[in-house]
Amino acid sequence: MNSKSYWEDYYRSNPDPSGESPFAIFTLPFLEKGMSMYELGCGNGRDSVFFAKNGLEVIAFDQCDSEIAHLNKSCKDLSVVFESGDFTALGKRSEVDSIYSRFTLHSVSEKLEKDTLDWAFRTLKPKGILLIEIRSVLDELYGKGQALSTNEFMTSHYRRFVDFDPFVQRIKNAGL
Repeated sequence: MNSKSYWEDYYRSNPDPSGESPFAIFTLPFLEKGMSMYELGCGNGRDSVFFAKNGLEVIAFDQCDSEIAHLNKSCKDLSVVFESGDFTALGKRSEVDSIYSRFTLHSVSEKLEKDTLDWAFRTLKPKGILLIEIRSVLDELYGKGQALSTNEFMTSHYRRFVDFDPFVQRIKNAGL
């Protein structure tokens, strides 16, 4: 099963937002009402909904088309728009105040991560904020599943576990 199929099956079984993540709660004090946000890989929209309910203008992306259709229908009264799309290939977009990436950048290759960081730099407004939660080599899941490389493993889906210092350098190299 490829990763997209895994997530389509997962969200078909868990379509509705079920409360914000601890990372969303942690990041909220860094944001202000009225700010614009792109969420990369929103899944079932739980953090997107949380941010919209707290006064942010959110556009959230995910590759699971049926989940996006469901979210747009069920969340139409909130200031959030859900769009189908691969977060590593969003193309030119309007600048935003913030970009939120929770458990997405470790789900793609290092090259696609780099492309996404470069895109984030071009897409954030001056003084914009990039909010990232990512799995690292210190994660309890590191080493579980079929090894694809030193830091890449396949269980029910692909994960690339990030080494902190080189990751910070890639962020700096992107201009962030």
